[in-house]
Amino acid sequence: MGLRVEPLGRRHRTLLKGFQNQHASLVEYLQRDALRHLEKDLLARTYVAIDEGQEGLRLAGYFSLSTVSVERGAGFPIPGVLLARLAVDQRVQGQGLGRFLFEEALGLTLQLAQSGPVAFRLFFTDATEEQAACFYEQFGFTRLADEYPCRMVLDLLPLLTTANTT
Repeated sequence: MGLRVEPLGRRHRTLLKGFQNQHASLVEYLQRDALRHLEKDLLARTYVAIDEGQEGLRLAGYFSLSTVSVERGAGFPIPGVLLARLAVDQRVQGQGLGRFLFEEALGLTLQLAQSGPVAFRLFFTDATEEQAACFYEQFGFTRLADEYPCRMVLDLLPLLTTANTT
């Protein structure tokens, strides 16, 4: 599987139709909402993993990033980045692509936190089921609730501190 990750654009429209995932909401978001959220609503930016296989180009997975803030006791909201969606085409699941896409999303988030024009230190996601929550926990995410969808958070400060000392 020869993969490349790139920002979603209109040139990917034909590839969107072939994406398959067992969660209909992840397929519908990609096919119906992702381009609109990028171009018109300015709500999220989606990145696609393009598989350059023997059968031609195929969309193997994607993730979407957005901004988020959470209230804290003092009333000042804490800003962060939200991993709004992460999905792998069901035909290539079990090959480590989910981990690869997560690491790409985290890498982009850390770049923004280190040198971007805005400051934040938290990375959030919403796990829709126990399997997804366990997946994110292996990367250090902590659950903020017990019901699903379950908001989860990763404090980026230790990662940023480590990156700045190396």
